[in-house]
Amino acid sequence: MRIQFCGADRTVTGSCHFVEAQNVRLLLDCGMFQGPREQADQFNRWVPQDPKQIDAVILSHGHLDHCGKLPVLARNGYTGPIYCTPATAEVARIVLEDSAKIQEENADFLNHHSRNPDEPKVQPIYTRKDVHDILKLFRRVQYGQKTKVTPRTGGDGPSFTFFDAGHILGSAYVWLETTENGSPKTLLFTGDVGRYDTPILRDPVLLPGPADWVITESTYGNKTHGPMKEIEPQFLEAVKQCIATRSRLLVPSFAVGRTQTVFWYMEKFINEKLIPPIPIYVDSPMGVEISKVLCDFPQEYDEQSQAMIAATGSFCSTAVTFASSMQQSKQINSDRGPCVIVASSPTCEFGRILHHLTESVGNPNDMIVFVGWIPPQTLGRRLQDGQKRVRILDRWYDVRCQVRTIHGLSAHADADELLRFLKPTLTPKTHAFIVHGEIDQSQAFANRLLAGGIGSAIVPAEETELFTSSAFMPNQANATPTKTDND
Repeated sequence: MRIQFCGADRTVTGSCHFVEAQNVRLLLDCGMFQGPREQADQFNRWVPQDPKQIDAVILSHGHLDHCGKLPVLARNGYTGPIYCTPATAEVARIVLEDSAKIQEENADFLNHHSRNPDEPKVQPIYTRKDVHDILKLFRRVQYGQKTKVTPRTGGDGPSFTFFDAGHILGSAYVWLETTENGSPKTLLFTGDVGRYDTPILRDPVLLPGPADWVITESTYGNKTHGPMKEIEPQFLEAVKQCIATRSRLLVPSFAVGRTQTVFWYMEKFINEKLIPPIPIYVDSPMGVEISKVLCDFPQEYDEQSQAMIAATGSFCSTAVTFASSMQQSKQINSDRGPCVIVASSPTCEFGRILHHLTESVGNPNDMIVFVGWIPPQTLGRRLQDGQKRVRILDRWYDVRCQVRTIHGLSAHADADELLRFLKPTLTPKTHAFIVHGEIDQSQAFANRLLAGGIGSAIVPAEETELFTSSAFMPNQANATPTKTDND
């Protein structure tokens, strides 16, 4: 088996890993890098390998940093299958169509306002046509259904199975089974692993057993979230304060997963009469669409959410207003509170949250509540870190509003939960590659895996290429994370 790490290495974005096994060349995810604009544009136009030579893509879930570069493959000649769960196919469709629309609009704006006439026109990374082309390649695979991947050149190939990862609707971890030198081997690709006991979705499914190789996320590899039972009181207290001061509570949020969790809590507070009914706005066209998709897959809900639906008919029926049009968004911004506004994006680099921030960032009574990890060098991180003056839509503002973070609302498992999930793999025969984490998080988690008894734990750098043979892999339990020359 050969593995090349092509994204989300020593960072938490752009998930993409190339695997060659049993005559098959495949990609595990093909995600978009989200970060500083010039760096992101350069990375997101690059594709690993020759797409025409790739046999298949196995997609763990529909977040942009896992599926966002799929249309780039289509632009470069990829015609193979893209395997994903049925719910992921719907989520990814919405995410990719939104991404293409934004890129087309941004390119058009730059060509009319920021480009010198003698410079070449700015081209979007991909267009809605490219999205249409790639969606035709989606192959829907149910959880627990073993699926064979056939090499383009013919012959026998490896098989894989999706299991529920509990991260977002449709998310899966991948259990890849192959043979090497006549012996059966297994590769676990975690994708993103969810927390246990979270609202709406089921817990991550127990691993089938130990694996020979593991590619694991480490977003919170050196952190521990607050207990799930502490999240509700934190969020409730913030909402009550905004009600008392008749102010606005802004939640910059991912449209996929986090937005639905936020209004799930609000619905719960109102149903249990912990707060009076107040306006709750979901101001995100994609968030609206994802919320509709969520209603199409009730079989993926946990018992608590199914009970809520049985009692109320839905967990978004009481006071949620969904805004798709710009006119609806403007009407929301005229509401001075008390109200809760959930809007994209969590980085505050783009999206409708920017217009709400301009109205609230200077108001001492208003509050911004971040509900997860925010990438460095973004407006969201500057606000989260307490910067007192920020630039929003080309204007400078003094930050007078309250800023809070509720980390436990993250859709990512923390270090303890990741260890709980990976427990069956903590054996001397298992070799782990730690990705999807900032370097300090990944290295700390590698050391925790080693302390837990795993055979080896390596933190690869971008474009690190590894041959997983016994000659390469250390098997002593005290092996340390490896840093490559291009660190």
